[in-house]
Amino acid sequence: MNRRSAVVTKEQTLKGMAAPFRIPKAAELVARQLRNQIIRGELKEGDSLAPEAELVTMFGVSRPTLREAVRILESEGLISISRGARGGARIHRPDISVATRYMGFILQVSGTTLADVNRMRIIAEPAAARILAETHSKTAPADLRACIEQCRVHFDDDAQYGLASARFHTRLVELTGVQTLILVMEMLNGILEKHLAAVASNAGRQIDNSPGKRKALNASERLVDLIAKGDGPATEAYWRDHLVITDRTMRRWQPAERVIDLLDN
Repeated sequence: MNRRSAVVTKEQTLKGMAAPFRIPKAAELVARQLRNQIIRGELKEGDSLAPEAELVTMFGVSRPTLREAVRILESEGLISISRGARGGARIHRPDISVATRYMGFILQVSGTTLADVNRMRIIAEPAAARILAETHSKTAPADLRACIEQCRVHFDDDAQYGLASARFHTRLVELTGVQTLILVMEMLNGILEKHLAAVASNAGRQIDNSPGKRKALNASERLVDLIAKGDGPATEAYWRDHLVITDRTMRRWQPAERVIDLLDN
């Protein structure tokens, strides 16, 4: 090896180095340890966090540092603080709604459209329906039929019908028991729930949308029948075709290229 080529300059060394490590603050380290205990189940839902004085001694930190750590966990929904004689900090398991709400905001700030969200549903829901047909055909139908009945109860209230319809789609995925799919689709169905209600209301103000709602209910009932028969491929194909048709209908009443809006007005 050439002696000259073996010499590494200071500039080359600095270029090859990773960015300097950021040393976590004491509050972040305390929050991390408590968070780990919650996630591992060492601190359980509803447990009271140890008294402040005890935690200060345990972690060897100041009261302000401990309070900052508690605030971090409170912002994550892992701890809630109540005041009064029986107040204090109580433990909560990670809540899917916290993650889905935050992920929804990421989608919104990224300019995600209704068309994009609905496209994901067209990909995921038929697969979920097939899973139910092949693995839960004995138990899922009754649950889904109860959702359909709620749609019938609210048939004449467009906004409530839209919410009940969205609940059917959510339950279809929940019943699979596939947690990763449930997490992703709960977020997306939360977005669609809001907009499906708006679609139903918009359509109802302009035309008699009863035939369309009846057609949707008939499609849902047909889906449940297929699930009950345990025919996975037929169930998946049928529901994909239905969702594609539904997507075309929705585009008439809600601009598909509109960016989703999850902010409370």
